[in-house]
Amino acid sequence: MELEVRHFRVLCAIADAGSLHQAARELGLAQPSLSTQLRRIEQALGGRLFTRGHTGCRPTPLGRLVLSRARPLIGELSALVTEARAAA
Repeated sequence: MELEVRHFRVLCAIADAGSLHQAARELGLAQPSLSTQLRRIEQALGGRLFTRGHTGCRPTPLGRLVLSRARPLIGELSALVTEARAAA
């Protein structure tokens, strides 16, 4: 599986929401669908990105690493789109 920007947005949404259920609602997805996406992303990256428990989801060390790189990329991509639209 090749990772796309949307996958990193999903990871950030899960981290920000603190739960798969809340992140799914914010993304307009069913929770089982989001869980499946997360499992596929974790398989592509080679490890668990979140610990899941009764209190929600928390990033693992690998998850924190991925999130630390994903957030700036998403921000830069948003800025690029904004600048391109303004220039067009």
